[in-house]
Amino acid sequence: LEERKKRLRSEGLFDDVRKKRLPFFPRRVGVVTSPTGAAIRDIIRSIHDRFPVPILVAPSAVQGNHAPANLVRALKQLSDVKDVDVIIIARGGGSIEDLWAFNDETLARCIASCSKPVVSAVGHEIDFMLTDFVADVRATTPTHAGVLVVPNRVDLETQLQQQQRRARIALTGRVQHARNRLNTIQFRLTDPTRLIRDQWQ
Repeated sequence: LEERKKRLRSEGLFDDVRKKRLPFFPRRVGVVTSPTGAAIRDIIRSIHDRFPVPILVAPSAVQGNHAPANLVRALKQLSDVKDVDVIIIARGGGSIEDLWAFNDETLARCIASCSKPVVSAVGHEIDFMLTDFVADVRATTPTHAGVLVVPNRVDLETQLQQQQRRARIALTGRVQHARNRLNTIQFRLTDPTRLIRDQWQ
């Protein structure tokens, strides 16, 4: 594993400069994980609690000899879906042997070359897999991944209300300023009929 890390780091796959930013508001979130594990339930709940955007799951084995190839296939499938704007690759906690598929070099390279931003959410906060280093963003848990990929609806509503209030205050101020200028101009102008009458005289 250390040899793999060293090789991939030397190729620049861990560098921040090559990592993609997460979209502020994804049209759809792709998830690569087991369809029956706790990770997918945690991700769905955390996303829908914040802002319910559509979720597309590409089911995959997440442990065992076939897991790396399954994960690569699922990741490639999601990267080809046009309206998937961000992909989470996830699994819940387990022993280092259970999580070992996420240290696969082919999978790491697939994540690094993915056209969509990828969030790695494998295991618990203390677990670090190869996918964590090459992914665009590392989430400490699958639940945390859901928090990272969508904005909080309540926060957005609060910000919108604050912006509306600021806009209303600013607009009221501009209208009042214009009204004051108009009053000043009106005060300076004399009655045109009186000017004509004076000239006539």
